[in-house]
Amino acid sequence: MNEITSVPGGLNGRDERLPQLTAAEIARAARASRLSRRRPAVASVFASVAAPLVALFLAGCAPAGRAEPSVSPTSASASPTSASAGPPADASTDAAGGRLQWRGGPTAILERDGLRLLTDPVLGPRGPAAFVLPRHPSTGVENAPVARYTDPPAEPLGRLDVILLSHNHADHFDAVARETLPKDVQFVLPPDAVEAARAAGFTRLTPLDWDAETVIPTRSGRLRILAVPANHSHDAALDATLGKGNGYVLRWEGAAPYSVYWTGDAVFTEPMRAVAARFAPIDLWLPHLGAVGVDGARGLRTMDAEEAVAAAALLRARHVIPIHHTTFAHYREPVTAFVQRAGTKGLPAHVHVPTDGAWMSLPR
Repeated sequence: MNEITSVPGGLNGRDERLPQLTAAEIARAARASRLSRRRPAVASVFASVAAPLVALFLAGCAPAGRAEPSVSPTSASASPTSASAGPPADASTDAAGGRLQWRGGPTAILERDGLRLLTDPVLGPRGPAAFVLPRHPSTGVENAPVARYTDPPAEPLGRLDVILLSHNHADHFDAVARETLPKDVQFVLPPDAVEAARAAGFTRLTPLDWDAETVIPTRSGRLRILAVPANHSHDAALDATLGKGNGYVLRWEGAAPYSVYWTGDAVFTEPMRAVAARFAPIDLWLPHLGAVGVDGARGLRTMDAEEAVAAAALLRARHVIPIHHTTFAHYREPVTAFVQRAGTKGLPAHVHVPTDGAWMSLPR
């Protein structure tokens, strides 16, 4: 039986122009997103025939470059990657320490001690209108379609034990996820997202406000999931408008304890400093990067490289796997900016830049 408890801790405390699309084009893109999971044969034909043409279109607006799969910022040379493609982990792999698969944007699978967790499911295919934002964080355009540059991994999601949602925005919980994910999986989410999840048919909802946690049994111990503040903006009024989102501190307890801090869409604020003061050192930090909104009128909505390096230092993170970069057109800063700044500042953490769809052992 899962427990939910309130935990005291004092933690309370998004210019490039997008393609101009017609209403008919947007409708076709949305329809393709809905049908892609149901008609794989059509999708396969599209991939082999039309994808090269789409790639030429998207290359003009894709973000620059990717970094090495695994980098130690204190060294100029890349260390060997621990990423490998393959099916879901078996018991021996899981017992060795778990693993992670990044599936683009904010979406990742974490496996450890018999549990499989999915973060912020954004599952729709690539295209010029992966989702629509009420107002583009850079341009301010209303009802702005946002392009996805890469398809999600072809490998199925497999068995899921927990879905973790940071907040109910279209770029973190898309229409394909709402329609296709199993409805009886335990769904840990902010209270503000409960209504949307319930309307989509999900039945096992575990809402967590800031400083509340749920405890889930694992193969050899238990997992504590604690919700912590994720301030979406430094502007208090905009932060309130965007809604109250969560980050999560995940602590596996048992013979081989392990801690993960997944930030959700958070900028570097005093509440994040409080998380660092309480939980440092963190074994693995999963920050949302991309500097969303850095070129907009109201500023950052996710961390840029400078903020992320400062936060990683306070957290005394042993390892960093940056996510929420590269995949979508509203991300403004390449992940290489973080790697370079971490090296310049001599950040002692090991930075592992993931590859879409590849499995990485959880670093220790």
